[in-house]
Amino acid sequence: MHTKNSKLISLFILLGNATTLAYATAPGFYVGAQAGSTNLNNKAQTVQTGLSAPATQLVMPSNTGIGERFFLGTGINPYAAAELGYTHYAPSTYKPSPSNLANTPSIRENGVDLVAKIMYPIQKTTVFGKAGVIRISKSVSGSLQPLSPTEPLIKTATSYHPLIGVGASYDLTPSWVADVSWTRALKGGNGFQNADFIGIGISYHFVDQYCGEFLC
Repeated sequence: MHTKNSKLISLFILLGNATTLAYATAPGFYVGAQAGSTNLNNKAQTVQTGLSAPATQLVMPSNTGIGERFFLGTGINPYAAAELGYTHYAPSTYKPSPSNLANTPSIRENGVDLVAKIMYPIQKTTVFGKAGVIRISKSVSGSLQPLSPTEPLIKTATSYHPLIGVGASYDLTPSWVADVSWTRALKGGNGFQNADFIGIGISYHFVDQYCGEFLC
């Protein structure tokens, strides 16, 4: 009798451990949003002050601020997904001194990205990496001077750049997932510098509740 009870107890423990390990959000369609800090990493540029003296001034911009990303995706399996996202970056703002000058030009950037997401689930936690491409729309307001005669300042431009990122997520429920991540759009032509985004977010996964718990 003791041996039989021991076997039953061992079986329940094994099933309980298997259920704990399997608990995760199942693959499927999901939507989400993030908010956090962005950095456009733009360089110092010459600003037209509108004064007789000095007529221009070399100004280092404020590159950081609050940005947002909205995304939708589909989980192919527990280890791979694809995402389509839109990121709004906080602008780089050039403020010449003295502060009473009205001319404060800025560089604004927004991006639409398509990325592949490689994941490694560990119970309710998943670590992941991202790689893909982002289409950046860049606009310049105010009176910035060209960086050099050979590198003219383009007021509006659209360009494509590689996008990389890493992060981790936690399954709050079979449908709700919290995440934190860092992404970088790599610098390229038209004076585009690396654009960084560090954000925390939440996403909703449209999965069957039972399958979300047991990966059926």
